[in-house]
Amino acid sequence: MNQSGMIASSFILIFILLFPLFFPWSYVGELLLSFLPYLAVISGMAMIVVLIFLRKSMKPGYRLPSLRPFRALSFLMFSFFFFWYSRNINHFYTTQIQPSQVQSWNITILFANIHKDNISYDAIRNLISKTNPDMLMFVEFTDHHYDNLKDFLQSSYPYTNTTTWSKKFVGSMVFSKYPIINRADDFPQWMRRYGYFSLPLSWHEIYFYLVHTSSPDSYNHFVMRNDHLTTLVTDFSKHESDRKHEDITVVWDFNITPWSYYYPILSQAFSWELENMTSRLPFLFTWRAKYFPFLFAHIDHLRTSQSLHIQNLKAIDMPGSDHQALLFTITP
Repeated sequence: MNQSGMIASSFILIFILLFPLFFPWSYVGELLLSFLPYLAVISGMAMIVVLIFLRKSMKPGYRLPSLRPFRALSFLMFSFFFFWYSRNINHFYTTQIQPSQVQSWNITILFANIHKDNISYDAIRNLISKTNPDMLMFVEFTDHHYDNLKDFLQSSYPYTNTTTWSKKFVGSMVFSKYPIINRADDFPQWMRRYGYFSLPLSWHEIYFYLVHTSSPDSYNHFVMRNDHLTTLVTDFSKHESDRKHEDITVVWDFNITPWSYYYPILSQAFSWELENMTSRLPFLFTWRAKYFPFLFAHIDHLRTSQSLHIQNLKAIDMPGSDHQALLFTITP
């Protein structure tokens, strides 16, 4: 690459890296921040490349000494981006591990965005049999999934809870070995309804939210997703008087990353009540782009009341889906 091309590339890259810092609330800023770890890697690589050329320009006889100030400034800029974005990544994740508890009871849950076009029925059935959870929580569960899995599911999970948002998609679907009380039909919701139900165990009762917001794959869907987040936070506050206690689990494909400008909407609303469990799995990038499989993002989350404990939380492959599944055990 010639000198003018390198200068132009540097300016373009600096502009891209600056954009999410100054316009994080915008749609483009949101998309860039969704892949913040990649921004950190790109700025780090650019920092190294500029440093190599900067050192080269310091050698005697170099023909373009006038570029030294530009390269020095570029090096400082890319260094700033690298440490800024890296700090934001490390600020979310923690290595804190909950101590093992004396378990008087436990409930194992498998959660996943199963993907509406997923036809890996046998592999899904094998995964469920292998993990043997007490409860399945699926989003993007469709009619064809149910047609091909219902015999297996009905024999192992006799209790179900569903939220239907159109004739084609079943939507958010729960299969359980224990009875479920549906609590989501007593108030208006958005078109893609979220699950709100409780598990009235003989020794305890746990309240669950199963959420799948709109994917920000267009500006209109971006606005829709933000409306979904605001509505959920409002509903969560309203439901407080209905809950008998504060044993709550919220699991979701929220289509939002921890570095989003809009993530604090959830963090502030839940911070005093619900602890973020997925921050304990460093670099939990559960989603990968279908046509760009080298792109990953952290958009699946799990929060629980401090009165509950999460054991054995791990991400596992969900056959045929663009999401990994979350497998975890709830204990008192």
